[in-house]
Parts: sequence; C-alpha cells; structure tokens
Amino acid sequence: MKVFHLSHIDLDGYGAQFIAKHFFSDIDFFNANYGKEISVRLEEILGAIKTQDKQKNILFLITDLNLSLSESGFLQDQITELKMQGFKITLMLLDHHISGSESAEKFHWYFLDTSRSACKITFNTLIQHYPLLDPSLSQWLEDFSNMVNSVDIWKNDGYQFEFGKVAMGMIASLKDPNRVMFEEENRGIKFFMLDQIKHYLYRQNAEVQFDNDLFRLKKLAFGGNPDIQTMDNIFSCYIVKLLEQKKDSMSILYQGYKGILTYTLGNVSVVGNQFLIQNPDFSFFLDVNMRGNVSLRANNGIDVSLMASKLFGGGGHKNASGGKIDGFKESFFYPHIKEQIDQILEQGGRDA
Repeated sequence: MKVFHLSHIDLDGYGAQFIAKHFFSDIDFFNANYGKEISVRLEEILGAIKTQDKQKNILFLITDLNLSLSESGFLQDQITELKMQGFKITLMLLDHHISGSESAEKFHWYFLDTSRSACKITFNTLIQHYPLLDPSLSQWLEDFSNMVNSVDIWKNDGYQFEFGKVAMGMIASLKDPNRVMFEEENRGIKFFMLDQIKHYLYRQNAEVQFDNDLFRLKKLAFGGNPDIQTMDNIFSCYIVKLLEQKKDSMSILYQGYKGILTYTLGNVSVVGNQFLIQNPDFSFFLDVNMRGNVSLRANNGIDVSLMASKLFGGGGHKNASGGKIDGFKESFFYPHIKEQIDQILEQGGRDA
C-alpha cells in the first residue's frame, strides 16, 4: 500500500504522522497550516497520486486539519474522478476540530471526534485496521498518543500532561531547517525528537529530565557532537550540507554570476560565508525573509553592494550588503519565491 499523509504543523499534527509511520513502510508526508496552504497541498498530493501504478492500493490520509465545505467538495470530486480512471484510493480524514462539523455531516470519509486529539484518533483508528510494523511498540505508541491527547485538548489531569507541555513547546520551537526550503528535513528533525520521548516518558520527573536534555538532543538531531561542538557550528555545517545537496535547484544568475537563493534562512553571515568558501563556483549568497528584506553575501567574487543598490534599493559592503524588495509576495512555497527573485535578477541584468 502507498500512503499519502497530510497533517497540521503542531504537536498533534506531527504526532499523528509519527504514529502513522509505524504502520506503513511506503508513506509520503505533507504538512500544512490553515488557509491557502491546504489547497496547495491537496493539489500536490493529487498530482502525486496520478503518477502511481493503478494496481497499487492508495490511502490518502488527512489528520488534524478541518476542511471547509468547498475544500471537502473539491477533494471528493477529485477522488471520484481518480477512481473512475481506475485508481484504487481510500480517503480518510481524522480530526477533532468542531469547525469541521459541516463537512463531517456531509462526507462519509470525514471522521470527527471532538473528545480526542487527532494523534489519539489516528492511533486508535490505525491500530484497528492495520498491523504495526513492529508490534512490540504498541504500548509505547498508545502512551505517546495519550500524552499528546492530554496536552492538545488540555486535560490537566490527563496522562503525562506536564510532559506534553514540554513536547508541545519543543515542536513549536523546532523551526529549523525551515520547512519552506527543507520540508522533509524539518519533519525529520521533529520525528527524531519525538522518538527520543520513549527514553524519558516512563522516568520519574520525566518532563523535567526531558526539558533539561532538549538542547543536547537537538545537537544530536543535527548530527553534531554535543561534547565538543557548539550549536552554532553544528547547525551551520548541517545547513551548508543541505544547501550543497540542493544547490542546483536553488541556483540563481545575475549578469553571468551564479548565486544561491535561500528564504528566511537567518544566520546569513555564518552560513553564507561557509557555503561560498566550500563552493567557489558560486559568487554570491542571497537570502530573503518574509517581509522582502534581502541579505547578500559574497567572497570577493562579485560586489554585492552594487547588486543591493541596483536591485533592492540598498547597499553596504562589497561582501556583505542588504536591501528590500518592493511589492514582495510572501509564500510558503519556495518555487514562488524563486520565481520572483529570478525575474528581478533577469530584469536587472538586462538593464546593465
């Protein structure tokens, strides 16, 4: 079976996916916040389904996201069309938000239970219909879902409520690597940290011990050695490796000079300079944030102060400058950001 799993971006949402990955060996994950991102992800998953072998059973699983009537109707129509084309699809939505009640009343595949978190609903549902890849993990996963349930629906007297508060804060703080550029890697870091809970949940004062160890565990998640490396060095090395893996798809051109584009990266001085030193075929490093503020770095390959002045109404130094994009359109989808920057660089190059 091939599984496509869309979920929310909080502890409950990622917790549901963490549960699901213990049931299915062939599963692709997607995450969305509310608003336009849901529609984009639905389209993305539907497109991926169309590439599958029609002989393969497909499960389209949605958790911790309530769909509007229009979104649900759209999805129903698309799934019906795919079935008519011969695809073997099961659609399942598991949620607990009361705002989805209209859709739940209309569509049979829309399961709503406001008394449980989505993570707990997911465990309870999947354990009834599918075998665990490792049956010995059944009790731990049930306890994990109960912990998430306690904090997500705020049951002060629920199972490991205080631990759940720590876990909730942990997921909320794990913003790096940002999921616009590195969605799979961002989710992987979260899964790594959630998996560490099994080493703490049954200890005395479990929440305190887990809380104390979070920084060290985060260093391990990014592939570092907590005893000899600072988080800054661990993380910059980690990000540079990711950028090197994706540099072909993230490359940009300006007047014959090759650069790399990042979005809301932060820590541009450290990461940008390290990347340029290790990749001398790149002349500049450009990062833009959600407000359209631009940071440029170079390693004597190009004068980025001139770029900043000409393209972004800014300036600075030869190897470190900045500016701002007028009319910048924020997006949660990296290709949309790159399209905007490519147009600016192309226009600026023609005007030279």
